[in-house]
Amino acid sequence: MKKIVLSLALLAGLTSAAHAQTGVKYGIKGGYNLATFSGTDSNGSKYKSGFAAGGFLNFGVSDMFSIQPELLYSQKGASIDKFQGNGTTTFKSTLGYLDVPIMFRVNAGDDGKGLFFELGPQGSFVLHNRDFTQTGNTSTQSTDNTSTDDLNKVVIGYAAGLGYQLTSGLSLGIRYTGDFSQVYKDGVSKNYVSSATNGLNGINPSVHNSVFQFQVGYAFGGK
Repeated sequence: MKKIVLSLALLAGLTSAAHAQTGVKYGIKGGYNLATFSGTDSNGSKYKSGFAAGGFLNFGVSDMFSIQPELLYSQKGASIDKFQGNGTTTFKSTLGYLDVPIMFRVNAGDDGKGLFFELGPQGSFVLHNRDFTQTGNTSTQSTDNTSTDDLNKVVIGYAAGLGYQLTSGLSLGIRYTGDFSQVYKDGVSKNYVSSATNGLNGINPSVHNSVFQFQVGYAFGGK
């Protein structure tokens, strides 16, 4: 009987200690994106502005380590200048994705506060596309430029960053996200606008999303 009581007391103590060191937080975050294309056919790609916004859950494993899955709407794409003849054609692509990163976060400060580092895989699901082409001083838009037929609907990548967690729940961070998967499908373009990104006679370009994110977040719950 004493062993049972001692075992129950020990279990209760361990549970209490684990609860004291861990916890579940939830929160919201948003920020500014600087996006461009990288890869074989990314010559001429420039950064374009966008934004990201969504929410997260943070599962504390210890005071130093936590796992943070997120759900974010993120604007990506690029601005690309191509020289053709005596003029310049500028192609601007705005891509909307639902990003699902799973971040493994290491906290350098006490009690999960202070400086943190994060790294993890990311899956992205394309939501929409909008292309804009400008030649010289004139601009044209096509009703076909919202098509996602040429885009890979799901892309796999990674995210890495660092930031600072305040005791109030507010956090500031900078993150880089890159894709292993290509933005466009291999082969011939179904939409002439996407082929304008590199002028490869209607062949979809080999490019990857490359994004710097400046984020502000706020966490609720936990300690």
